[in-house]
Amino acid sequence: MIPLDVVKDNVDFCMASAQKGLMAMSGLSFIIGKTDIIKASKNYPTRSYYCNLYLQYEFFEKTGEMHFTPPVQTIYATIQALKEYFAEGEEAKFARHRAIYEAIHKGVDELGLKTVIDPKIESGLVVSVLYPTDPNFSFEKVHDYCYERGFTIYPGKISTTNTFRLCALGAINANDIKDFFVVLKEALETYNIKAEYND
Repeated sequence: MIPLDVVKDNVDFCMASAQKGLMAMSGLSFIIGKTDIIKASKNYPTRSYYCNLYLQYEFFEKTGEMHFTPPVQTIYATIQALKEYFAEGEEAKFARHRAIYEAIHKGVDELGLKTVIDPKIESGLVVSVLYPTDPNFSFEKVHDYCYERGFTIYPGKISTTNTFRLCALGAINANDIKDFFVVLKEALETYNIKAEYND
């Protein structure tokens, strides 16, 4: 989901999962890596049989198949997702997700909410929003209000900070985000939640 030049950026390995930017099913990861380093890893201590990259590579080279029973339905979903990815076009897809990300930040700012990560260093894919400190705030109530109207907010994954996440991924566009913020604003008003923070 982020433009990357593995040669210019001197990337030895790039690993991702199929369900994020590709919008396939979860359960499949892929690695793009330098073959000479993969081959050299044959001599490294084996810490995992199942997750050993060299063993997987070697088996592919010999048989053209995965080393273990493959998640067939996930592979078919990923093949379809790749077709859709290239049909939209890499640059067009990134531009769409960037516009979604910018619409998320605009909506957050307009409501007076705060985010955790400075946009200058954010990936541009997920925005973590701090819970307002207003005692009326309830993630469950806000979540359910939005969900009942066709939008989902995700609970945060930061163990030390209460947040919810807004994602720039999926088959959506910036107008969908504008519609979401109309509903989020309604939720805050319905439960008398002020976007305020005790610093």
